[in-house]
Amino acid sequence: MKKLTIPLVMAVLALASHRLLAAPGNGNRDLQARATAMTRSLSQQVHLNEGQYVQVKALNLRLLQEMLAARALFVHDADLHSRAVSDAQLQYEMELSSLLQPNQLALYQQNRASMTALSDVPR
Repeated sequence: MKKLTIPLVMAVLALASHRLLAAPGNGNRDLQARATAMTRSLSQQVHLNEGQYVQVKALNLRLLQEMLAARALFVHDADLHSRAVSDAQLQYEMELSSLLQPNQLALYQQNRASMTALSDVPR
């Protein structure tokens, strides 16, 4: 049963983030602006090239959408919310690690504490 929980949570988050992205309003612009700010900060720290910048920006946007979706979907269940957030962060770290070169990854890991922007996810 536990093996089904994580994929199910991820599928629900993906669906919810897709709906949030498709919904009109200022929330999407806020997420876009936050993803851009996160990407710029990371780019200054680890010196991303153009291709990496585009990929990391999309990755940041998806992370913010998943965090927002988790907050909305699991507002009454702290355990599921925590699990969804942890899963999203783990996925983000794995995908980011695959995008960065070894020297960039070392810089990222050194400066990770200053780059956490998840507390600023819009409500």
